[in-house]
Amino acid sequence: AMSAPAAQAARPAPSEASGDEVHPEVLLWSCPEMYVYQIPPLKSESGHRANDWDVNKWLWSGKLCVYAIGNVMQVRLLDATGGGLFALCPVTEPSSKAIDPVVDSSRYFVLRIDDGKGRHAFIGMGFRDRDDSYNFNATLQDHWKGVARQKEADAIREEAELRATTEPMRDMSLKDGEKINIKVNLPKGEGRKHPRPVSGSARGLQLALPPGGSVGLLPPPPSGRLPPPEPGGPALAATPAPAGSAAQASADVRETAEPSGPDTSASATCPPADAPADADFGDFAEAGTENSADDSFGDFETA
Repeated sequence: AMSAPAAQAARPAPSEASGDEVHPEVLLWSCPEMYVYQIPPLKSESGHRANDWDVNKWLWSGKLCVYAIGNVMQVRLLDATGGGLFALCPVTEPSSKAIDPVVDSSRYFVLRIDDGKGRHAFIGMGFRDRDDSYNFNATLQDHWKGVARQKEADAIREEAELRATTEPMRDMSLKDGEKINIKVNLPKGEGRKHPRPVSGSARGLQLALPPGGSVGLLPPPPSGRLPPPEPGGPALAATPAPAGSAAQASADVRETAEPSGPDTSASATCPPADAPADADFGDFAEAGTENSADDSFGDFETA
């Protein structure tokens, strides 16, 4: 295994794939507690096993930080108190074996650390909590998914730039006399309201005016008064009395409805002009009590 002083000499290096371009360092995830183990050589092609380690005897413990520098990801093992670098594990491709999980546990991994001078070594790394190992795996996967999306976007951009340089530019300017019509859908209740024009079918339903040019309407009667009855027409109902004189109105109606006694005066045979038409029938019936039916009919015809 690599000694601690040699590993501390390693420093974060710029991305090899980016060339001279310098990318900022982005902290993706950190864990305050992790453990480093010295592991035996690989025994089978199936992978490393944590059962072959003595997990209760770790070599070093500290803090783990995951950084992204462009497309390159770095796993840094730092001192928990002073923050000094203990080991550095750069990962350039998702299919590389720089970070290799063991086959018999989800909390332990094998890291390929690099001192920045071309020398590397393999060490075991483990977490006490299973949630930390899950977050570590999720951080790795999210980083490489983002790198894949960025590569697709770069390919689309390069294709568009190539098409723009090879294909002739289209003239999108307006020619003389050309216009652009823009339809704007305004929400209900906004904008200026215009009167709706009357269609031809609606005009056909209008009534024709009389020859005078205007519609003649009778003026309404004055309030509280009724027009005089027409000669020979039906009698009009009496004007309703005010609400406060309901008793007086009922008395008047009773006097009008009750027939009067025998009257031999001239009013029995000749009712006044403004009396209702039913009054002369009542007087005629009373007058017939003294004479026979034939005499009354004869007198009525004579009158």
